[in-house]
Amino acid sequence: MVFKCRTMAVALVIVLALMTGIGQAAPSGLEVVELTLEQCLELAAENNPQLQLAAVALDQAKLGLKETKSEVRKLKDAEKVKSETNGGSPINGDDPFAPVMEMIMGMLTMAPPSDLETTFYKDHGVWMAEEQVALAQAGYDLAGEGVRLAVINAYYDLLQGEADLVTALAAEKEALEARRAVVAQFKVGMATPAQDLAAEAGRAGARAARLGAESVRETKRLALLREIGLSSDTRLVLSPPVEQQAGFELEQVVQSALESSLEIRGAQFQFDAAEKKFDLTGKWYPDITYKYKGSECEYLEAQIKLADTKIAVESGVRSSYNMYLAAKEQLLPAQRGVEQARHDLNASRAKLEVGAATELDLLSAKRALAQAESTLMGVKKNYAMATASLQAAAKGLTAGLTGATALGGGATSDVRSQR
Repeated sequence: MVFKCRTMAVALVIVLALMTGIGQAAPSGLEVVELTLEQCLELAAENNPQLQLAAVALDQAKLGLKETKSEVRKLKDAEKVKSETNGGSPINGDDPFAPVMEMIMGMLTMAPPSDLETTFYKDHGVWMAEEQVALAQAGYDLAGEGVRLAVINAYYDLLQGEADLVTALAAEKEALEARRAVVAQFKVGMATPAQDLAAEAGRAGARAARLGAESVRETKRLALLREIGLSSDTRLVLSPPVEQQAGFELEQVVQSALESSLEIRGAQFQFDAAEKKFDLTGKWYPDITYKYKGSECEYLEAQIKLADTKIAVESGVRSSYNMYLAAKEQLLPAQRGVEQARHDLNASRAKLEVGAATELDLLSAKRALAQAESTLMGVKKNYAMATASLQAAAKGLTAGLTGATALGGGATSDVRSQR
């Protein structure tokens, strides 16, 4: 399959593919696919399991609300029946059917014990279930943003892995040439055994680095395939994306994140629930009891978690903004570094033609160019991820900024477990 090179970066990837066998005719059953970032995002929107998980979580929360309403209604109905029975006419003890009637009335008035947990569930269970539906809905709405961030990260990770492998291959070639030169010098007495040993160690180290780069590249390839829902045996050729030119007003992004953050909403829900339970506990138990102190601890822990979450979200946004500014500043120098390395490579070629440079000098210049291109790719990745993270944070997705493992900080657990 023949690919058309759109840019020098695409050419770099294809050269790498040819050097490592990726661009060779694929064995039977394997497919070679050329993709842009936009195409990867489209594939992820169709295939990523996280979107399906968010939809199922939302359905579960809605069903939980429905069941909670039903259970709360049963509790209240049972209490009503019990109240009416206790206030009604007593059963005649002389009636031969009295024992049977007492048994029947006892069955009718069965209800969960009137304890603190049951009372709390009866009074606030529906509210909690409704809040969980709201959180699940927000999580569903933001699932696409989460997948988008994951795909962008995986896409640039693979591009970085490709660039790093090109650098490792160039370094290995340079080390092989250096080793060859030292061997030739050693044979005529112009190199010492120590220099020969150092050259061999350099060659072995370069080979190990290249094998490591191949392993990392393969891991990143599989990670991207998992995000976009393609088979693990798919061979990829990626087109480097055009960097977005975005502008941000920091304080506006911070304010939007604080107002819409799903993590903060989850922590706020936990705090509100703990506050309501603490208030009810204070009506049931004196402040010197174990139950009261336990509820007070839960309330204070939720209060601290809410404050910490707000601080973490704001800190994450500001950190991403600083990374965005730093990457933006580094883009131009990194681009100039590539241009300079390419100029040096052309100069080395010209010198080699007139005998003013060696093959080792040429290989060194090629390795320097590969390293400069790898550095540029790293800066581009930082810029793209900082930009995407700030855009997502303004919409409410801040979990990636603070290192949380789940949207909403786990606040969407089944409300019925509160009983």
